[in-house]
Amino acid sequence: MKKFDIEHLPVLHNNEIVGAISEGGLFNRLIDDVNLKDAQIKQVMHAAFPEVSMDMPIEKLSAYINKENGAVISKDESGKPHIVTKYDIIQALGS
Repeated sequence: MKKFDIEHLPVLHNNEIVGAISEGGLFNRLIDDVNLKDAQIKQVMHAAFPEVSMDMPIEKLSAYINKENGAVISKDESGKPHIVTKYDIIQALGS
């Protein structure tokens, strides 16, 4: 996350999205229990990001992104997942 300056990541198992991790979520969990610094991802991940359609209007999409959920997943025509974050929405609205 640090190397690529990424705040949100889906967690995959057998090529399926099973959860997610985020900078804020990891921060909160480590503050609550410093021993989690050596935990496996499955112990610190949270629920998977909601999945939305690629053609969902930004106004509706933004309702899925909030304090508890910083991103959504949208799959393209080939089924490849893409993460959409608050930053992406800001960029789209600024264009």
